[in-house]
Parts: sequence; structure tokens; C-alpha cells
Amino acid sequence: MSATYIEGRYVQAGPWAARRIQRQVQHLTADYRAGERREVARRLCGPDGEIAGQAAARALLLAAIGPAVAFHRLILSPGARSGLWRRDDLEEWTRLVLADLGRDLGLRLTWVAAVHGNTENPHVHVLVGGSGEKTHWPGKGRIAAVELRRGHYRLLQERGDARAVEIAGRLTPWPAVG
Repeated sequence: MSATYIEGRYVQAGPWAARRIQRQVQHLTADYRAGERREVARRLCGPDGEIAGQAAARALLLAAIGPAVAFHRLILSPGARSGLWRRDDLEEWTRLVLADLGRDLGLRLTWVAAVHGNTENPHVHVLVGGSGEKTHWPGKGRIAAVELRRGHYRLLQERGDARAVEIAGRLTPWPAVG
């Protein structure tokens, strides 16, 4: 059984897609506890590193709205037993797993993510644009729809497990107590 947890939904394209993107980007940086929303200082990241704020994240996703799907909402977690607790490790894990997904799809994905450490299980909220740039022929450089099917979620779980083991193997173990 996979340790990696994946949850995903998509939001259809339409006249309200920009508003939904704005709301979801705000959700990435908010904390919801006891039914109340609080803004917290969460770093946004993407395939190429840190993203400088909500406006930049919205602009990236608005440029990647697909013909049928505006964006995909994913929650990814390597699992509590993975040993990946630091934000930098979770961001690296997310980049590697989504790069694997992009290779499988043959697309350069546009995505924005934020690590959430507000539960016992570290997790990452990700918004993936509804379109991406084709990375190989035929059609290299053209824009194509990002269609995530059941097999892609299985791939995310498999690659998530493998990437968590890879990153955890490079981490310095905690010193023994006693």
C-alpha cells in the first residue's frame, strides 16, 4: 500500500475561472482552524522555485487555463512516516513528483504550491494549470490540455513513494538520544 496520499479535483474553465483561481491562491496562504480563516506567511513555490506572492501565482495560473479545465486542485502528502517534515524537503519532493507527472503527460506543467504544516501529516496544496506546453514531437512547444486520469493519480502515488525514499536517504538522521 502506498504511503503517499493524493487527493484531486478539477475546476472547469468558464467566465468565473479567474475568480476561482484568485480564491484558491488565497486558500494556499491561509490557515483554517476552528472554522476561522487566518492569513499566514506561507511561501508559494512552482516548478522553477519560489513565487513572489499571490499576484504572481494568479498570473501564472491565468495564463494556463485550458479549454475545458481551468485548473486542477491537488493535495499531496508523502505520509507522516516518510521523514519529510521540513518545508524545503516537501517543496523538493513536490517538484520531483510533478516533474515525473509532466514527463508522463509529455507536458511542461504550470503549477503553484504551498506547504501546509497545520496538521499531524505534512502536506502540500497544489494548483496545476489546465494547459501545458508539449515537450516533445509532434507538436513540441504547442499548448495542450492537462487531463489527469485515474492512472495519473496512481503514478503520483508510486513516484511520490519513490521520491520520498530518495530524499529521506539524503537527510541527516536525528542524533540518538541517551
